[in-house]
Amino acid sequence: MRKLLIPLLCLMMTIPVASEVAPLYTKAQALLTHMQAGEEEAALLMMADTMRTAMAGQVKAVWENLTASFGAFKEAGAWQASIADGYDIIELTLVFDRAKLIQRTVFDGEGQVAGLFYTPGEVVAQAAPPAGFTEQPIQVDAGTGFPLEGLLSLPESGEVLAGLVLVQGSGPSDRNEKLYANTPFQDLAWGLAKRGIAVVRYDKRTFVYGQQIAKSPEYITLTVDQETALDAAAAVQLLKNRAELQGKKVFILGHSLGGMLTAYINTLGAGADGYINLAGSPRKLWEISADQNDLLAAEVDVKTAQAIRQQVAGEVEKAKRLPDMSDQAAKDPANLVMGLPAWYQRHLAGIDTAGLHLADGLPVLILHGGRDRQVSLRDYDAWQERLAGHPDAQFILYPDLNHLFGHFEGETLPLSQISLEYGQRTPIPDEVMDDIAGWMLKRAW
Repeated sequence: MRKLLIPLLCLMMTIPVASEVAPLYTKAQALLTHMQAGEEEAALLMMADTMRTAMAGQVKAVWENLTASFGAFKEAGAWQASIADGYDIIELTLVFDRAKLIQRTVFDGEGQVAGLFYTPGEVVAQAAPPAGFTEQPIQVDAGTGFPLEGLLSLPESGEVLAGLVLVQGSGPSDRNEKLYANTPFQDLAWGLAKRGIAVVRYDKRTFVYGQQIAKSPEYITLTVDQETALDAAAAVQLLKNRAELQGKKVFILGHSLGGMLTAYINTLGAGADGYINLAGSPRKLWEISADQNDLLAAEVDVKTAQAIRQQVAGEVEKAKRLPDMSDQAAKDPANLVMGLPAWYQRHLAGIDTAGLHLADGLPVLILHGGRDRQVSLRDYDAWQERLAGHPDAQFILYPDLNHLFGHFEGETLPLSQISLEYGQRTPIPDEVMDDIAGWMLKRAW
């Protein structure tokens, strides 16, 4: 049976590296040549043992499937190097007749291929930072043994008017929240810094230390605290302690899962002065996942759709029992709810997102894209309903923007093909930057 869609968005991220990468690029090109020619023996010799076993007898079929789906291969294009979780990565654009793909080749410490992925999109050359701001390295450290590198963007000239910390959505994510051709957090940092705001963005803990965390005995009790919230609280404190921010207000901006957690982050000692929630929701994560799966079921044949809906119904019943689940049951690694560990889901389900906003009364700006199919208009409506009594809540809907707050050019694609949408470069428009900056500055004094 088709697996349940993982809630929200599991992001596949990269960060720049300064190490010598030319030899790895050469290896990635050589692997491409072997795959294209169906030279299985040569391709397998480049791979680590586990990868070699998985790919045995599959090399020719993989390439044939690519050309059957996307047309004849034409050429390789731009590339970039990165590092994630201790692995070196080369991303290389492949141009086919009907689409562009990224070949993502993952290398282990011995220079052998440990992973090979093909995803829609193309490698976009890193844009030079525009004028109007400067950036400097920072380190976010929550004191739990997982220091995180990041960047502070500052206005190039003039006074810093306010501060902002960016909090990513679900899944491993770099400081730019890079997804295929898009870097929404870089867009926000650069655009808002030019408007007088100091912006902090940093690599997410599960992006930098994912393997270490997964191998830890404490992994079974991982919650959003360890995943993102504690680091976000530390980032707010770091920014508040900067000389440029003395006497100035500091806000939290969360995207997707981050947009569900902003007020909760403040309960962990962040001390933020307000919140901006992009594509967040006051509903439970499992509810959003159920909606996503219902949408997915609508795109497949009747028999498969029925199977998906039956499985989702079972997961929903499990989710409804989360508050009463014992610690022993929640720690069972086989006990998953909507594809995520029960302990994680139980903890998250216990966070009353809207209730926390009502309790602290701090200013909150809710932004949503009308073409967002991962966190839907149902969630935007839920915000307005549940924050009806809030003293300072503002809501803005952008009818033409998607989950990444980009304007996708083309017809709406099925949810199962969402990667093709995110493979198109859709930077966050100035309208969103102006709304965020204007809202912040009205509350900065």
